[in-house]
Amino acid sequence: MSTQLWINRFQASTRLNHEMQLPAAPCALPHHIREPLARSIATFQLGESGGGTRLRRYTRSIATLENLRGYQRAVDLFVAEEQSHAALLARTVVHLRGTLLTKQWTNSIFRWMRDLVNLEFNIQVLLTAELIAEVYFGLLALRCTDPVVQTVARKLLRDEMGHLAFQRDFLFERLKTLTPATQCLWRWQFKAIHFATAMVVAWDHRHCLRTLDITPADFRARATRSWQSFQSRLERRLLEAEIQTRERYSRGVQASSSGG
Repeated sequence: MSTQLWINRFQASTRLNHEMQLPAAPCALPHHIREPLARSIATFQLGESGGGTRLRRYTRSIATLENLRGYQRAVDLFVAEEQSHAALLARTVVHLRGTLLTKQWTNSIFRWMRDLVNLEFNIQVLLTAELIAEVYFGLLALRCTDPVVQTVARKLLRDEMGHLAFQRDFLFERLKTLTPATQCLWRWQFKAIHFATAMVVAWDHRHCLRTLDITPADFRARATRSWQSFQSRLERRLLEAEIQTRERYSRGVQASSSGG
């Protein structure tokens, strides 16, 4: 895993987030759009504001693995970038004249789930949230006419796409050590968790989605396509790695036979 690449990217992106200048114009959205939008963004802001305590605790257990050298530092910077997202979203909520949240039921469930099993499961739950966020911020960038919301949504969309690639790199390193049957089992439980999460988020943010002319069903369909895209890329890498392993083994057998 090229952890130094991610360390450099997270450092640069976090700095840009802290330095970002937002449009100065006041929000001109009507109340029936502004209010549910502010409440929805405040929920995502709360989700981005965590300190990464659980994730950091898990990463310490694998910090000595050769193929994940530097991963702990990369995770620290990943968490810092998430917190810079929280700061940008907080500015957006204030711009929309909304109220920041300190507690919200879906966020509480996510935090509880991430502490259930191990690092891989923690990453999986986090990844599910990021796949949902990719769809959400993409819709805000496309459908919301407010320039501040558009500016923040576009930046966070780019960052979330980077996060997905980062998590894919990590999961590739972990999943390639599993048998094909175990990989298949992992895929199906990941799909089930993602489907359930998309259902909950689509319902919880239905009023905001309605202002963007998006139905819950449409949001779930977009979330499913996002998962499929991520999973197909991950499985393609795993297949390529398996083929390379078989070819190396075959060459080794041939060399051994020739030498004998």
